[in-house]
Amino acid sequence: MKIKELAKTVLEMIQNNEKSNVINFISNNLEKDIQLPKALVSIQIQLKEIGGGYPPVGKQIETIDEIIEYTEIAVNRALEMENKLTAGILYHNQASFCFPNMDDGVDERLIEPGYFAAVKDYEIRKEIGKKGPMLWAKWLVGISEFIKGDVDNALETLEATATHATEEPIEKDIDTWTRMMIAKFYLRTYPEKRDLAIEMLQEVKEEFSALMDNYGLETVGNIIKTYF
Repeated sequence: MKIKELAKTVLEMIQNNEKSNVINFISNNLEKDIQLPKALVSIQIQLKEIGGGYPPVGKQIETIDEIIEYTEIAVNRALEMENKLTAGILYHNQASFCFPNMDDGVDERLIEPGYFAAVKDYEIRKEIGKKGPMLWAKWLVGISEFIKGDVDNALETLEATATHATEEPIEKDIDTWTRMMIAKFYLRTYPEKRDLAIEMLQEVKEEFSALMDNYGLETVGNIIKTYF
């Protein structure tokens, strides 16, 4: 069966409280060229697509509850296979799906599962030890801390992420995305830092242009439009 078809059936199984059969169903119906770890992640992404994909601010992925249940099943199987990379990706996706517009329009009931998944992803990425994915995971923890209302820890986490990103080997894109969020959080919580935030966002905009990061440019543009 193709991944999209598998995902539709998995969704129905979870809705019908047949979670214990999900992994066996997936394993028994994979196409020959698809390995289980890859399929676990692909199905999770398809569940997001079935639920409407990434929604506008104020809306939520319609299948988010099933995604959270599925992620727990899939992560457990990945860890049984000692596949930490797959487990980390699954957790990262769950956090991203709980917070589809980062700190904007967050559904309060998803704060805890989103934060939990972000922290788990970061713990796994530290064990794996690859700098780029580990820093993206830490970046997401910082966002999640802010969403939880822990502003000081969020800023501390993001500042540490930016510092580490500028150390060899340099991860310039992570540094830029991190400073963008620090500036946004200044605007949202510390009016006295408004001038500093404006300066940081202008620098970030120039850096996104140099990096040819169109999504980053769109995101920083929206921040500037919202707060100025």
